[in-house]
Order: sequence, then C-alpha cells, then structure tokens
Amino acid sequence: MKVLVYLPSSLGAALLSIPCLKSLQANFPEAEIHLLLNPWLERLFAAILPEYRRIALGEVKDIPVLRKTANQLKKMNFDLGLLLDNSFNSALLFYLARIPERWGYNHEGRGFMLTRRFTVRATDPVLHLKDYYLNILKKAGLSLKTDLPRLTVSGQTLLPAEKILKDHGLRPDRPIIAIKPGSSFGQARVWPVQHQTELIKKLTAENIQIVLVGSPRSREISEAIMTGLKFNLVDLTGKLALEEVPSVLVHCRVFVGNDSGLTHLANFLGLPVVALFGPSDPETCGPTLPPVSILKKSVPCAPCSYKACPYDHRCLNNIQPDEVYQAIRNFL
Repeated sequence: MKVLVYLPSSLGAALLSIPCLKSLQANFPEAEIHLLLNPWLERLFAAILPEYRRIALGEVKDIPVLRKTANQLKKMNFDLGLLLDNSFNSALLFYLARIPERWGYNHEGRGFMLTRRFTVRATDPVLHLKDYYLNILKKAGLSLKTDLPRLTVSGQTLLPAEKILKDHGLRPDRPIIAIKPGSSFGQARVWPVQHQTELIKKLTAENIQIVLVGSPRSREISEAIMTGLKFNLVDLTGKLALEEVPSVLVHCRVFVGNDSGLTHLANFLGLPVVALFGPSDPETCGPTLPPVSILKKSVPCAPCSYKACPYDHRCLNNIQPDEVYQAIRNFL
C-alpha cells in the first residue's frame, strides 16, 4: 500500500501534523508513506522524520504545472491520498493524479473531488490544530495513538552544532537558553524588545548563556536587542539552515518563543518551552507536550489575526520579564 500525505505549508502546522502521521503509520504498518511538502521543509523533515519518503512540491501557479505534477504523481500509483492541506488546489492535484482514495475536509467547495469528505460544523467544539488533523483519521474509523511522539536528532548531526556553539564561545558546562526574538508572521506576535532585553540582562547576570535563533525575518528584532545591550549575544538568527536548528536546540536547557514553528519544533524535541502567546490562542495552536509553560494575558481584543497590532499591543506588553524569568528558572 502506498500513501501520499499532503502536508500543510507552514512549519508549525506541518509539525502539528506529526501525531496524525504516527497514527496513520500505526493503522497501516506495512504502508509506504510519502510526504508531499513545501521544498523549504524537505531537509528538516529528512532530519527529524527519516522514516518517511518525501516529495518536494513548489508553488503550483498555472494549469500546465498542475497537470505535469499530477501526471508525475499518477505514475507513482498511490492507493490513498490524505489531505492535511485545506486548499482547493491540493484536492484538485490528487483528483487529477487519479489517487483512488482521497480523504480530507470538505473545504473551499472541494468536496466533489474527495472520496471521503469530512465536515467541521460551526457548532462543533473548537479543536487544537493537532486534533483537527487527527480528527480526519477518527472520522475515517481509524484508531489514534494516544502517546505523542518525541523527535530525535542523530549523533551525526550533533557534531556540527557543537562546533557552531563552540566557535561562538558557548560553553557546555553552563546553561544555554534559546530565545526566538522575532516572528515571520508579523510584529503582532513579537514580545516587546525592551522586555526581551530586560529578560536577557537578568539571565546573563546569573551566568546563563543566551543564543538567539530564528529566520532572517527575526534579524531586525535581534539587532534591536543587541543595540540595547552592553555586551554581545550569540545571534544565530538567519544564520542557520532550518535543518541545522534542531541540533542546536538540543544543546539548550530551555526554549523561549512566541506562537511559531520553532516553538513547536523545540516542544517536539522534548526541550522545556516557555511560550508567549498574544494575539493567537494556545488552546488551538499552542505547544502540546510537557514540559511547557504558556504565558498569556486575557485581553478583550484577542484572539485576532492582525499582523501588526492596531492598538497598544497589550496582549504581549502585559507579559512582564519577571514572569518569563521565573518560568525559565522553574525549568533549570
């Protein structure tokens, strides 16, 4: 049996689909499972989920590319296609590829292209994204694994990370805290720079080492933090390939981040996580594995989907450095 799973395109959503993948594998232990995923995620998933085969799929911008990709998938003779992406195009691709069984949510009017279509009604309880994906298997009559998976990093990939940390002067005999300062989503999810700076000063005063991690979109925030300090931090934002990040994180004692893919990555790696939530709701997209401490303030305008706060950003402004500091100390 050959199964093709169309993963969500964002890092966080793709990682939250891992419990669904593990349950799918448990139901079909002899199946050959392939992941259709965003090219920028391909190397990361090769590192953290080497047991699955991967097919990188770039943006399908026109009908000729769609048909060409569908023909390539058709030649691979998949028996089942599981759609964890809710777009119309993803269902159209599987339909044109003539995959006999196509399972997914009836979203964007694509239900006619699915052999098993499932509906989430407005009156249904709101599900965490992890459970939203698992719900497809449940509705299909499959069993669900109750133990959530932990990701591991091979020893082969740990050595380069050890060199990176050593080259930046980080010592293994002192605690290292990883902080994700920015957000690829937008400023609305960024904890204020002055709060981050104050937290870093408190931690470094106790001989705790800090490393900043994140994509190039976090560079502006990391540079603002560095400007507010009288000493240099280890700033790796935008300097690591995504697949290099896990091997750096496992050398850290705690991860501090916002609603982001790296927060979920650290969580699945088993790293204690302090997650700062502002405009988004941790009940639907927060880290799910212990040990985790989620800090969130109740404000009347949250949750929201703004990329930049049109008000005073009180949801994250109200999370004080002392609160985050104490949450970190509880894990050390």
